[in-house]
Amino acid sequence: MDYIDFLTRILVALLLSFIVGLERQWRRRAIGLRTNVLVCLGAFLFVSMPVMLNQMDDMKVAAQVVSGIGFLGAGVILKDGVNIRGLNTAATLWCNAAIGVLCAYGLLLEATTGTILILGANIVLRYIIKKLIVIHENKSTKRYLLTIVLSQNKEVLLRTMLIQLIGETNIKINSLETNEKQNNKVEVIADISSEDKAKDDIEHIISRFTMEPGVFYIGYKKQKDLDEDED
Repeated sequence: MDYIDFLTRILVALLLSFIVGLERQWRRRAIGLRTNVLVCLGAFLFVSMPVMLNQMDDMKVAAQVVSGIGFLGAGVILKDGVNIRGLNTAATLWCNAAIGVLCAYGLLLEATTGTILILGANIVLRYIIKKLIVIHENKSTKRYLLTIVLSQNKEVLLRTMLIQLIGETNIKINSLETNEKQNNKVEVIADISSEDKAKDDIEHIISRFTMEPGVFYIGYKKQKDLDEDED
């Protein structure tokens, strides 16, 4: 491999890694443009050295790049409660190193194809996954309106208590609004979502509020029941 060939390959690696890194930077991920470009160029340089020297152990260097990037990607994987964050970013970084390796071997068309597929996985598949999540939530998640009528001087305390109790469960608050009523009373309406198994949590919240002074009424209805009432 002469210098012109080397220059062509490394510039292609730079361009392809820039495209992949730009998508990561646009989405404000932990590893963005610079890191993706540096990883790709580093993989290219390591593998291109034995290629230029016509050494037979060039595949061994590529294998070391694969394991080395695995350790680097592990640094961006974080555990956030029950959720794992950074897996997709680490996988993208790993794929970006593969682009550098392909370019080092002169497989520029294959590297370009891989870049297109990586972008497709990060953009198109992300859109499909979001749609599937929405469909799943529509089937498995129920929405309720939780209504509490309470004394006006207890509003701040009891609203805070409501948010804390809901935060201890798997219930999600979609909206929370307050309406003034007569006789110094306030009506708090919480639009909440939960799965069927979380219905016990709603009952627990209701039983907890019935023991609080200043609460005149508390109850809930499913959104489906509300729609039927409107019909």
